[in-house]
Amino acid sequence: METNEARRIEATNAERYQMSGQYGWEFSPDAPNLLERWTVLPFNQRGDKRIAFGALSGAYNGLPFSVFDYHRRPTVTSVHTRWTNKKVNELDTISIDTVWVVTLPAPMPNFQIVSSIESAWDVEQYPEPATADRKFNRWYKLIDTDPNIAVQVLTPQVAALMRSSKLHTWSLVGAELVYVENPTFGRTKPDDILATLGKLGQLVSVLPLHLGGGQPAAPPPQPQQYPPPPYPPQNPGYPQQYPPPPQYGQPPYPPQQPGYPPPPYPQPQYPQPQYPQPGYPPQGYPPPGPYGPPPGYPPRGY
Repeated sequence: METNEARRIEATNAERYQMSGQYGWEFSPDAPNLLERWTVLPFNQRGDKRIAFGALSGAYNGLPFSVFDYHRRPTVTSVHTRWTNKKVNELDTISIDTVWVVTLPAPMPNFQIVSSIESAWDVEQYPEPATADRKFNRWYKLIDTDPNIAVQVLTPQVAALMRSSKLHTWSLVGAELVYVENPTFGRTKPDDILATLGKLGQLVSVLPLHLGGGQPAAPPPQPQQYPPPPYPPQNPGYPQQYPPPPQYGQPPYPPQQPGYPPPPYPQPQYPQPQYPQPGYPPQGYPPPGPYGPPPGYPPRGY
């Protein structure tokens, strides 16, 4: 970005930062979320290097609003040498528009009117309004607007306020009024912001809000709610209870009565060793007869 352009953006941000502290508004030096929010002028015009900066939001005389500057580069001109046709420079054409967005009490039909004498807009192919004031019609063009809706929006009070306050290029998008202005000296000063907010407040007061059905504006979308984890609800003030972990390798004993000792564990049964009774000969010898050893055995003493 060129040095002059960077200085202009820096000066605008510094002024609006001071305004935010003075009026209690919110300020953002860079607002990329505003670049694709609307499809009306000036956002639907050609150009690259799009920047939204110096953004303020708050309320002025009870009117909720946002204001910011919209930077784009519609054309690039390349400069070549005369003899070799080699490109030696590029000349950027930068356009900066100030955009005001005010919140309406009720949604309105889609509507967009543009000044036909503004050199920044290519609107020659669009139709003029069809109000009873022919002189008024020659000054404006309608963009993507139902002519019947335009006649109902452009009441004599609205048309007179547009001429006296010089509010030439604005749109109705749902429950928002989008007004755009190309600053004469390249920057919109704090006093200009306040003066335009006052004019837009007057315009809102004379709009035929009944055209949108008189319904209040839709509330802003709420963040998505996710279901809680699948645990049973707990009593407040107590720690959360979880089911006991599974036990492995233990026999299924019956539940015990509180206050009583557990039953003794069953003792394992092992085979008991067999020992000979006293007075009997060792195993492997036949029992003695009634009168001594049986025949065939040597007598005792040998």
